[in-house]
Amino acid sequence: MIARAKSLDEQVKALEIRLRALGGDQVTKGPTTGDSPPVTASVATGDFMKLGEEQWQLQECYNCHKLKGEGGKKRGPELDNIGTYLTVDDIKQKILDPKSFMAEGFEKEWEKGKMPDKYKDLMEPGDVVALASWLGTFKNTSVNTPKPIKKK
Repeated sequence: MIARAKSLDEQVKALEIRLRALGGDQVTKGPTTGDSPPVTASVATGDFMKLGEEQWQLQECYNCHKLKGEGGKKRGPELDNIGTYLTVDDIKQKILDPKSFMAEGFEKEWEKGKMPDKYKDLMEPGDVVALASWLGTFKNTSVNTPKPIKKK
């Protein structure tokens, strides 16, 4: 896992260099709101979504959550429709403060704190925004994603 983290870190640095070369230092509105770090025009497209998907893999979210028919051990809700229920800022809040939302049907897991609250220490703010933005694109209403309930 350390080698994977190092590899992803190198990829992020290479992306930053590429973005600067493309004029990515000009800030525009992207898929983030609130106190999230600004997102550049170049990053707001595919590279940014790819970074979100890489965070999904790096943080091993698939161990508990099912997405696109893969992963999950029923410790966490299936997320194929999470973007219908939560905004990017709500998803970001859930990642950083797992007790902020509880999924219907997952009361016992929520009470036991099954989703770890380590991500605020493990992830950079931009990585959290990328992951939340990527998850926010999942709006497959044919999948029974449990309804999130705001707790804080």
